[in-house]
Amino acid sequence: MTRPTFDELGLATARLWATRSADAKVQVGACILDRHFRVVGVGYNGRAAGEPNERESLSHGGSGFIHAEVNALLAANWNGEGHTLYVTHEPCSTCARLIVNSRRISRVIYAAPYREEARAEAGLPFGADILRSAGIEVIHAP
Repeated sequence: MTRPTFDELGLATARLWATRSADAKVQVGACILDRHFRVVGVGYNGRAAGEPNERESLSHGGSGFIHAEVNALLAANWNGEGHTLYVTHEPCSTCARLIVNSRRISRVIYAAPYREEARAEAGLPFGADILRSAGIEVIHAP
């Protein structure tokens, strides 16, 4: 019997939490494991507590949803340092900066790339680039 790796379990958990999202355009999930491979936080893209759980607009960036990574960071019950963030999609540039500022995440593993068109047109770095520049290991694991 072959057991899944902890990275496979982390991504599977992120995918499971993505199913909680009410976003009809893209469902995103995130999971944070500590250095002992215990879940310390999970999240999905959704509205703030008490708000209607529906998308404000179908336009790019107009959902009104809090990103899954932010919700996972806010929910985390931190256990030291050296955590790994698993996310169904590459973090956007804003989420990448929040991940860096958490000072707890040393690895980010994501399943699907995310392209911010305005940043691409301006030649600015994407989320994965920002994370790597900060010394965080980034792995694309489709």
